[in-house]
Amino acid sequence: MWRSLKRNRGKIIGGLGGLAMALLLIFAWPLVLIFILVLLGISLGGIFDAARKVGVFLDRLFSYKKPPKDD
Repeated sequence: MWRSLKRNRGKIIGGLGGLAMALLLIFAWPLVLIFILVLLGISLGGIFDAARKVGVFLDRLFSYKKPPKDD
């Protein structure tokens, strides 16, 4: 029996890990959903910050300054 457990240790650990994830999703899905949405918000915020920095750089690079008026 111990030889069988040693030989299939990865399968046993994977099965128990899958069972734990399934139980977590079944009983604690609101917490998992909140965690996923928070991570999604952080990643989208980082993308928007990077896009804003690129936009500011392009605005500075291609800004048109009016020549001064001669009276």
